[in-house]
Amino acid sequence: MKKLFMKYFFTTALSIIAILVLSIGAFSFVIPDAYAAPITVSTFQANDPDDGDSVFSNGDTILIAFNVGTNATNGGTMTSTEFNANFTISGGISSFDGTFSGVWQNSAQELLLTWTSVGSNIPVVGTTTIEEKGTTNISSSAGTNADVYSDTPDTLTGDFGLFTATSSTSNGGTCSGDCVEPTLGVNEKGERRVSNGFTYNGYSVDVDRFFTPYPLITAEVGKENKAEFKIYENLGPDNIRHFSFAFGLAKGQIISQSVAMIELDIDFDGTKSLTVTDPENALDNVRVETSHVSCDDSNQTDCLEIIIYHTFRTPLDFNIVATDVWDTARLSWQNYYNHGIEVVGESLNPAKEYDGINRGHIYHLTETGKTTAVDEFGNSWTLSLGVWNKDYVAPQRIVEDAMPSEKVWTIKYPLKDKSQEEIISAFTKDGVEDKFLVSKYGQSLLAENRLNQMCPGCFDKPYDKIDNIFSYDFPERLNKLDNPEIQSKIRYESHKAETIMNYILDPASHPTE
Repeated sequence: MKKLFMKYFFTTALSIIAILVLSIGAFSFVIPDAYAAPITVSTFQANDPDDGDSVFSNGDTILIAFNVGTNATNGGTMTSTEFNANFTISGGISSFDGTFSGVWQNSAQELLLTWTSVGSNIPVVGTTTIEEKGTTNISSSAGTNADVYSDTPDTLTGDFGLFTATSSTSNGGTCSGDCVEPTLGVNEKGERRVSNGFTYNGYSVDVDRFFTPYPLITAEVGKENKAEFKIYENLGPDNIRHFSFAFGLAKGQIISQSVAMIELDIDFDGTKSLTVTDPENALDNVRVETSHVSCDDSNQTDCLEIIIYHTFRTPLDFNIVATDVWDTARLSWQNYYNHGIEVVGESLNPAKEYDGINRGHIYHLTETGKTTAVDEFGNSWTLSLGVWNKDYVAPQRIVEDAMPSEKVWTIKYPLKDKSQEEIISAFTKDGVEDKFLVSKYGQSLLAENRLNQMCPGCFDKPYDKIDNIFSYDFPERLNKLDNPEIQSKIRYESHKAETIMNYILDPASHPTE
């Protein structure tokens, strides 16, 4: 019985072992290499081999690396059509376009894409992603994975030409990394980055490096104006931090001397703040809009577009306008535009008021122009070298036709047929008494007529004392130098001074007493 049990146990054990061996062998053929790691994208990286610029352009590359070698042929190529059939691109663009091709390298573990002509779909570092399609034919070189697999899309890293060389800055120092200022036109090499960088009320101009010739544009007081700017930044438009637009500059002035300036600041989180410097109250209804637009017709690079709507309340003294922009690294650039913008029309602001002084009297002035004013008595004033001066009024000649004939006779009759010497003698104290009295009476009539015009009510009360005018003779002038006592003191002081000077010049020959 014992032997029979042992035989049965041994036979059963062999059967179980055989079944397990057969099962394991069969399972290995059904699920080959079930625990092997899936093939995935490990690197999705942008690069500019020569760092010739900082934007996506011809010659730039994108490297796609996998965690293991693929079933592709090392050194083989992949066309743009084949690439788009195997991969899905997203994050702002739906595919790669333009003219590009791929080359398999590093034992077919890496696919290097190179663009010979960029298209309209611009990949963006940190935004563009890649993901395999379900119909992909790419698998591991060992054939242990059916195709590429990943749980989430991979995001583009690297850069399309970040400048890292050391260069000189405008202030004579050095910098590393980003050393390129934002621009509305051309860069430091004279290469145009932006077309039509400045537009005012529909008139556009290509901005130059420093000074941009600009025809005189007329803006009317009280009407809305539109200024448009396109700004290129080598690290992208989101790295622009400040922009200023200044009006009313004279030749030789700098932007900080503007009396009407609009400033836009952009924080790192995109928050925008608007500042209007306007001590003369020349601007009104200022508002700003921003967006991303193409820098030129090629659509290869994005610029920050800033649109400033504004209305002038009063004309400005000068016409030159200027812009100032800086980026995250506080690299800045200024541009000036001449002939600029001329503001015309009547001011909407109340007239300015000043105080003027003339011959010790203070007058209240009201401005009538940039350099003219009028006081409370109707007198005109002119601003010269920062000082208000009362205008000179020439004495008016009395027109005979405006006077009664009898009053004209009182002047002419005593002087009729008289020589120049006799006329002069008639108006002096030593002149003929009767002729002088007649002339005096004539002058009094003229004075009464003039006074009646200036002050109609002055004759309401008689002023009899007019005939009691007296004269006063000053006593004979005495000359103090004729006084003997003064003359004696002068001689004494003169001798004393001569003695002191002789001693100072020659002490040995002139000892002190």
